[in-house]
Amino acid sequence: MELVAGLLLIMVILTLINGIVFFKTLIKLQKENNDLIKKLLSNKKLDDKPKAMPSADLEKLKYEYMHKRKL
Repeated sequence: MELVAGLLLIMVILTLINGIVFFKTLIKLQKENNDLIKKLLSNKKLDDKPKAMPSADLEKLKYEYMHKRKL
């Protein structure tokens, strides 16, 4: 019976560690997302009409994001 309780305790501890790692990664991705949004908003002029982002700029931002994410 002690073996089952020990294994259950180990499973609970590993699940908590997994949750902590997941949420740290999620927070990191949210910060990156916020930084990208701030970067986009700082480049936008207030007096211009809203326009779609050119595909070249969009691909450049996507490449930068994916490159940072792999590191």
